[in-house]
Amino acid sequence: MRARNLALAALIAAVAAGCAPDRSPAPHVVRVWCQQGQEAENQAMRAMAAAFNEAHAAQNLEAQLTFFPDFQYTEKVSIAAAARDLPDVLALDGPTVAQFVDAGLLRPIAAWFSEEELADFAPTIRAQGTIGGELYALGAFDSALVLYYDRELLTRAEVELPAAGRGWTWDEFLAACAKLKAAGLDPVALHMDITGDEWYTYAFSPLLWSAGGHLISADGRQVEGVLNAPVNVAALRRWREVFERDFAARAPIDPDPFGHGQTAMDWSGHWMVRSHLETKDDRLGAMPLPTLGTQTVAACGSWCWGLTQDARDPDGAALWLRWVTDPVHGIQPIVAANGAVPARASAYPLFPEYADPPFRLFRELQETAGRARPRTPVYPTLTQHVAAALRDIARGADPQECLDRAAAQVQRRLDRQGGTP
Repeated sequence: MRARNLALAALIAAVAAGCAPDRSPAPHVVRVWCQQGQEAENQAMRAMAAAFNEAHAAQNLEAQLTFFPDFQYTEKVSIAAAARDLPDVLALDGPTVAQFVDAGLLRPIAAWFSEEELADFAPTIRAQGTIGGELYALGAFDSALVLYYDRELLTRAEVELPAAGRGWTWDEFLAACAKLKAAGLDPVALHMDITGDEWYTYAFSPLLWSAGGHLISADGRQVEGVLNAPVNVAALRRWREVFERDFAARAPIDPDPFGHGQTAMDWSGHWMVRSHLETKDDRLGAMPLPTLGTQTVAACGSWCWGLTQDARDPDGAALWLRWVTDPVHGIQPIVAANGAVPARASAYPLFPEYADPPFRLFRELQETAGRARPRTPVYPTLTQHVAAALRDIARGADPQECLDRAAAQVQRRLDRQGGTP
């Protein structure tokens, strides 16, 4: 009887213990919003969050990811900002950082990184996230634009390559195109089939920069007289020759004519290098973009991370920023997934391929010739009208008229906006 009572008492105690409320504190959640990229990127982000949560379990800290398609992202952020319901951390494209800062959505982040750590980031990555002298965003990866070429096709056309690490002048580039055309080859792909505006600004502003031109004034307040300055008009008249002489298609159908053997050269970025290597192997070469002046300039920058003003625990949220921009925890998995250019010098040893061509060129451009796109809160308007002007010029329109129209439209928006933050 006594044994039965003891057993019953033990059962009651066990049930009571099972029903007792769990008094361990709920995890402190860091809300993270990011764009929905390639599936490999999405998987890498989920793995990074899982690793972050495991590493910070003792601090009761947990990152929760929410993905949005690119085309919905700005709208979602705007709605959340109006409702004062922003996440703690936002992913944002480099050229839009100024827009977010101007709207009062981001807070400076330099305090959470040492000077040595900040110096480890590529100059272009620091530049794209710096507005009004304050650092608001940092990224794990960068971008780079090059001129790919097929060695065999250029040899067949007796085209002479520039010295290693250098690009052609614009006259040399046109001369190479002429030789390729005379040899019965289509010279170059410029990807004029891309529908998004940003490709045109990103791809062809380096040509204007190399000539000494600008898209907007240094203080961010003037587009009239800058975008449509004589140096830019002259540069785009030269650019238009590529289409007038049938060296590049105005309305291509194939998104990868170089990879499919239809063109001898490809004006494109780092995102194509692995695909091109698969199809070309040791026939693949890469050089800096052609220039209209004495300096080589490369458009750089990419998606990055910012800390919102609504962050309930900025110190906890900053731990996520540090995690995803850490060479091992953040840069290695995301660059392995998306094939981008590492954003920190200390991350390059994790990617041995960057010691040799063609990958080495991306790092060289990043370190010596990279330039962030204009940092202005009206950048979406700027890139929209620059792209429209370039499309029209490629179809034969007058560069002066196109740039005058674009400059006037962007200046009106800039004047209403009130300038730069």
